[in-house]
Amino acid sequence: MLTASFALADQQADQDYLNKLYYRHNKLEIVTKKRLIDEKRNYSNTDIDSTTYSFEAYSNTSTNISTTGYSRSEVKEVNEWYIYLGGISELSDIDFLQLIGDQQELSRAVSIEDQKAKMRWIGNVFIGVGLVTMLGGAAMSADQAVITGGALGMTAGFFFNAFNLSPAHYIKSAYAQAKIDEYNIGLKRKLNLPLSYE
Repeated sequence: MLTASFALADQQADQDYLNKLYYRHNKLEIVTKKRLIDEKRNYSNTDIDSTTYSFEAYSNTSTNISTTGYSRSEVKEVNEWYIYLGGISELSDIDFLQLIGDQQELSRAVSIEDQKAKMRWIGNVFIGVGLVTMLGGAAMSADQAVITGGALGMTAGFFFNAFNLSPAHYIKSAYAQAKIDEYNIGLKRKLNLPLSYE
């Protein structure tokens, strides 16, 4: 009977260790990073003042050139945040929403990303057609308007792509932190771990 109780205690200790290991590999956490960006701006202004004096048989021209420069430097602090699974794997907002099972927010994020992806696809079509038109027009000695139209199409495509980049996040950090806490508490309860366990 004593041997059986020792074996049961060993099994319980092993299971407790495995539960802690599973939690450590599957817990969610939010990590913030701060970056400092040094923005420098330089302005210069040049004044040219030219004066001509003329007398009956004599003329004189004087030119004054003055340049004024201004330099401005500003350090900005940028706060970024990321969601990690098990402290190693970074999750996108869509992966995170799938994991926690928030279908409403997931549908909203996927819809926004699909719309931006369609706009980027249109931008790529403009770039491709514009490039072919511009190079083909130049190779076949087409009218200048055709070549210019191709260049404008390419430029429009680049703007389409630039203004439709995926955002860094589809959700707010406060929402993510609250859902992370809920998820981790639920995981601890499922594994019979104390809520204070980290």
